[in-house]
Amino acid sequence: MIKVITLLLFALLTGCQSVESKIEELPTVGFDPILYNKSEAFTDGKVTLRVESSGTDVWLVAKNGTRSFIELSGLTLGGSRCAYNARSKQLLPPGSVSTFVVPTVGMLGLCFNNEDQLMFINRAFSRISPKAKGKDSLSLLFSVSYDFPGKA
Repeated sequence: MIKVITLLLFALLTGCQSVESKIEELPTVGFDPILYNKSEAFTDGKVTLRVESSGTDVWLVAKNGTRSFIELSGLTLGGSRCAYNARSKQLLPPGSVSTFVVPTVGMLGLCFNNEDQLMFINRAFSRISPKAKGKDSLSLLFSVSYDFPGKA
């Protein structure tokens, strides 16, 4: 019984580290997300934030399906060695999809340790994926907060 409790306590203390706490431990470099494209979207009451890539270009695609403005803050992308943190806040109009340019795969690659960087060098790269497919994958830390300005 004591072994089980000790094992559970150990698992809780070592395995439950949030993305935010991992990012807080890393040195950060400021960047300015650039609005690349904005289009209308249907209002379904949902907010969707995704990091997508094509080749070496990386974007943040933000869908605001609500009927209120949304303010994005604390946008951070990082690896095992450093992170990129947005210097400014972004305002998303209601019922829209906004695409922002963020640091490229080459810039994000600098935020990984030497062993991880060898994966970029020695293997063919196709795109960033939110799902790990096999052992040849690197985790990209992604964190962002959003708020409805003007609402108490």
